[in-house]
Amino acid sequence: MEAPEMSGVNPEKDMKSSGTVLLGDFVFSLQTNELRDGLGDVVRLRSQSSEVLAYLAARHGETVSKAELFESVWDKKFVTDDSLTQCIADIRRALHDTDHGIVQTLPKKGYRLIATSDGTPHQAQKIRHYPTSRAGLIGLVLTIVLLGFGLFWIASNDGDPIDATSTELPLPAKPSIAVLAFEDHSVGDDVGYLSDAIAEGVIADLSRFPELFVIARNSSFSFRNRPTDVKAISKALGVRYLLEGSQQKSDDRLRVTIQLIDAVQGHNLWSQVYNSDLSDVFAVQDEIVRKTAATVAQKVMNFEGQKVIASDEATLTALLLNLKARQHLFDFTPEGNEKARQANLAAIKADPMAPFGYVGLTFVHINKYRWGWTDRDPILELNAAREYARKAVEIAPDYYDSHSAMAYLHIQEGDLEKAVARYKQALELNPNDTGAMASLAEALTYGGLAEDAEDLMLKVIRLDPLHQDWIKWNLAWVQWHTRNCDDALQTMNAMSEIPPMALRVLAIIQICRGRTDEANEAVGRLLQFDPQYSLAQVRHNYDGKYKNISDFERVLSNLRDAGLPE
Repeated sequence: MEAPEMSGVNPEKDMKSSGTVLLGDFVFSLQTNELRDGLGDVVRLRSQSSEVLAYLAARHGETVSKAELFESVWDKKFVTDDSLTQCIADIRRALHDTDHGIVQTLPKKGYRLIATSDGTPHQAQKIRHYPTSRAGLIGLVLTIVLLGFGLFWIASNDGDPIDATSTELPLPAKPSIAVLAFEDHSVGDDVGYLSDAIAEGVIADLSRFPELFVIARNSSFSFRNRPTDVKAISKALGVRYLLEGSQQKSDDRLRVTIQLIDAVQGHNLWSQVYNSDLSDVFAVQDEIVRKTAATVAQKVMNFEGQKVIASDEATLTALLLNLKARQHLFDFTPEGNEKARQANLAAIKADPMAPFGYVGLTFVHINKYRWGWTDRDPILELNAAREYARKAVEIAPDYYDSHSAMAYLHIQEGDLEKAVARYKQALELNPNDTGAMASLAEALTYGGLAEDAEDLMLKVIRLDPLHQDWIKWNLAWVQWHTRNCDDALQTMNAMSEIPPMALRVLAIIQICRGRTDEANEAVGRLLQFDPQYSLAQVRHNYDGKYKNISDFERVLSNLRDAGLPE
């Protein structure tokens, strides 16, 4: 059925013939590739982001694959998915599309742009048609008077936008966070533009973690220019954590200060200062957003897991039980692994349709298979891990960690191609999951791409500077493969505590450095933990994983030189 016509004009037909596409409160010109806001001002986009938007706008309502966009915008040049992801994020920020209602992601298919289709004239067009008649002029004057009175009333009302004394929302079952509007201490016509873009970007990226409850921009930004009473805001929004920040721009330099607060306790959990050169403002913006989102997400989830370690499992949700299990899993001991197993089983009992427990049990049984922490045939542990991974993907195909669990299983099976594909799928769902990046680096190393893996691990550390110790363990192992052994030793020594199984890596690093005595000492500590450990178990651990047999033989040779028995 055709859209109703107004004044003899079909708005949808007119939109297409005039070469413009209506996108909420914005208009995009297909002729000039310019995006304009409701006042008719040009909204700045990077050139590639503008080209992506132009391609989607010309096909609005249609599904456009990634391959099409890569071919059209990058002319078949090799680029990573990150380039397209950043363009999409840039477009969404410009359109204030925090709920992805305008630029939709269709998993495994691509993207779809949803244009305004109700025939309502765009705000920019309405604003530009100033009244010329006397009656219209009087109406305009009255509007300005009323608007001025309204602004006076708002300015004179110094109460909170939400009366926290009368409205107190309960905390959600998930770890909850609100990102407040960042203060901008800069001067100039663009004050607030970049600070809002950074805060909005953090909100969008944190929302990719389904483990978190993230307050929408409209609510969290309503406290702008108000004195910050963290406990009152926490009660008004019903969140435990607040992220607040400020920025100051001076010439071509930018300083952004961010802090994470436990608003219930009133404690500062983390803070960071970013000092950047503004030669590429969008690159700076993306870097700050990604670093902040990755660090804050992991910090909140780890903090929640630590809080519930001693809690009664009967009182916890499936997610909190899984966060508790992760803390035990990171002990990398048989005892910690068993505690993680029990907590993940309790998570499934608490909610059989949540993926968290199944994901957790995948890793538990892989540990039992890899490290020999079982009294039965290790193949049975691998089979159990496979069943749990399949269940996680079946229940939650859009949960990034379901695919990470399946990818890690593929590594144990020696199917590196499938592992890499699954990790890429996980990172498409959540580009800020540093755990998936670090595990992808492991798969790349087995595949003979240790240099690429080291670059990826260094990116992980940049994104998540407060990373857990297993990240350092992984990086040191990769650095040994690139024969960057002095840096590998420095990485290992930066760990708060070296788990017993990581002593294998320490030993081969010392052999690489020509320090046989130190290597022997590391193996001696490993054998104190597990007197039966031998090269036979190492062979089982790495069976079928290495693409280049020479890499595997180097591992065995170094451990043999370090004194590990056959």
